[in-house]
Amino acid sequence: YNSNQFYMKKIFLLAIIYVCFITHSFGQINWGYKVGLNVSRVRNSSHNDFTSNLNFNTGALAKFKLDKNYFINVECLLSLKGFNSLLIPSGTTSTNFSYLTLPILFEYNTSNKFYFQIGPELNYLIGAKMKNSTTDISVADNYNKFDISLAGGVGYKISKKVSLETRYIYGLSQINQKPEIFGSQYNRTFQVNLIYWFK
Repeated sequence: YNSNQFYMKKIFLLAIIYVCFITHSFGQINWGYKVGLNVSRVRNSSHNDFTSNLNFNTGALAKFKLDKNYFINVECLLSLKGFNSLLIPSGTTSTNFSYLTLPILFEYNTSNKFYFQIGPELNYLIGAKMKNSTTDISVADNYNKFDISLAGGVGYKISKKVSLETRYIYGLSQINQKPEIFGSQYNRTFQVNLIYWFK
C-alpha cells in the first residue's frame, strides 16, 4: 500500500463530500439512468501488442443546473474496462476490469440539442479477471485499486427524455503494480451511451 494509493483514497473521499455538497446546494436536479458500450484498452510503456476490449457501462446520474447553459453532471456507474493480448500457447487472452466509477463533469449546452462535457472520472477497482482458452482467474492483486482519469465528450438530446453521448476517458494513473516487469499501464476508454431522464 503505497503513498500514491493513500492520496488517491483521500481524493475519492473529498469527491464524495463534494457530491454530497452539490446535492444539497442546488434546487434543480434531473435524475437519469444510462447504459452504453465501452471500447477499452491500455497504453503500455513496454509497447506490448494489446488490442481493444468490448464491454459495457451502466448506472445512475444526476444533473445540477448552474445557469441557463451550464450544468454539473454526476454519475455513479459500474464500468467494465480492460484489454486483449496474445499469450502463447493459450492464444487470445482477455483481461477485464470491473470499476465502480464516479464521473464529475462540467457541462455546457450550446443549443437545445448539443452539449459538451469535461471533468475528472474517479475509478475504484472491484474485480479483475484474466481469461483465455485454458485459464479463468482473478488478477485483482496485480492492479491498483484507485484510478483517476480525465473524461470529455459530446451529447445530443434526441428528446426531452432521451440523450445520446460519446465520451473519451484518458487514464492518468498507472493501474498495474509491477511496471518494472510489465511496463506502466494506463486505461484508455471510448464510450457510446444512451441516457433516459426521469423528469
